[in-house]
Amino acid sequence: MTQTQSFSAGSSPQMPPPTPQRGRNMVFTLLLILLVIGYWVFARYLERIDLVGVPLATLWQIIIRFPLPDSFALVREMFSWRVLRHFIPVIIGWWLAYEAAASLVKALYALPDRPSAKRLLQQLVRGAAPGKPLAVPADGVAAMRDSFVLLRIGGPGKIAISRGNVAVTELNGRFHRVLPAGIHNLQRFEYLHDVLDLHPQEQAIERVPLVTRDGIELYLDMRLRFQIDTGGIPVTRERPFPYDELAVRLAAYAQTVYTDGIIYNWLTLPAKNGRRLLRQIVAGYPLDDILANNQAADPLLAIQTELARLTRAELRKMGLNLISMHIGNLTLPKDVTTQYVEFWKSQSEASIRLSRADGEAAALEELEIAHAEAEVTMIQAILEGVQRARFSANVAGIREVVALRMIEALEKMARQSQQASTVSPQLLSQLVALRRQLDTGVLSKDPQESEEP
Repeated sequence: MTQTQSFSAGSSPQMPPPTPQRGRNMVFTLLLILLVIGYWVFARYLERIDLVGVPLATLWQIIIRFPLPDSFALVREMFSWRVLRHFIPVIIGWWLAYEAAASLVKALYALPDRPSAKRLLQQLVRGAAPGKPLAVPADGVAAMRDSFVLLRIGGPGKIAISRGNVAVTELNGRFHRVLPAGIHNLQRFEYLHDVLDLHPQEQAIERVPLVTRDGIELYLDMRLRFQIDTGGIPVTRERPFPYDELAVRLAAYAQTVYTDGIIYNWLTLPAKNGRRLLRQIVAGYPLDDILANNQAADPLLAIQTELARLTRAELRKMGLNLISMHIGNLTLPKDVTTQYVEFWKSQSEASIRLSRADGEAAALEELEIAHAEAEVTMIQAILEGVQRARFSANVAGIREVVALRMIEALEKMARQSQQASTVSPQLLSQLVALRRQLDTGVLSKDPQESEEP
């Protein structure tokens, strides 16, 4: 069944102009007619028929009642049964050759029946196919190829390329030409390789499986937009879908067969290459770097930029231009999410313990410094008291002075230690009582007896 599509905006499609193939067909037909006439004349002279002066048959005399000139005798001689019988072997030979050729075409191209083979043979002889052109959409060449002889074998024939598409043909198994939108005549055995869509193509791939450098599995969504390279040709009203012929040729022959047996073409290779490159890029990142939010640059944005750069270089080799690429919607399996949360908890607890240990170490260091300062202060106070007692010639009070200075130093050291560690209030009160007793010159056997309530 022939499919119809629009070919141009606001105007009906125009038939293609005559091609040099048509001129060659006319010359061949003229030579064939001249050959038949020459054979006819040869058969007349071969029979040596002379009907000059011979009257017509009775039936002709009844029809033609006036005398014929002698020059008409040549016509009678050419249509004599003795001359025409020489065409019998020619006609039989032509019929046998035609039937044999039809059988050969049917077997050679696996046609369903002999009428189809005869129609194809007539088209090959004429160099053109009658009827309307066959409309071939960009996504229907493979599906229509088995149903139409024109697509399976090749020309001659007419095809219609819709607006926004471009076709690539082959001749003798090699690239032949690029056909823009419109109606075109295919030459003998000119094969329609593919019809390409010039519109931008957008593809979305959900949950691309990836593995990080530390062996953790994750999933990302990827979306890319591309089209056949325009070659820098601007879009105009007369040419709304510009294209570069070399890019069209590269895209038409961009086919790869992978190990799964599937043939990937220019429409499916970009997504295939994008997934492959994304796996390579993510394999170089640990999961912590991908999920980190405290970095100056977004890790996913860096991965997306690198992926777009590599994918653009890959598509350029196929005649394609990458318009945009986006990745997002990072998801982790449930077990990986639980494992990552537990890991984060352990890391957080370890950090808290480390901070607490640092605080305790700092407190101990301050306590040691305080003890050292108190000892130095105590020694200085004792020395100062001894010197004062010597200068005052009060040798008997040296002991009381030394004891007083020692108690003052111990009290100061206890108060400094109270800021960093727990000091018993009872000890501090005893030191205060002893210092007061020494100041008044009265020493009690039990310092707790003179302690103020």
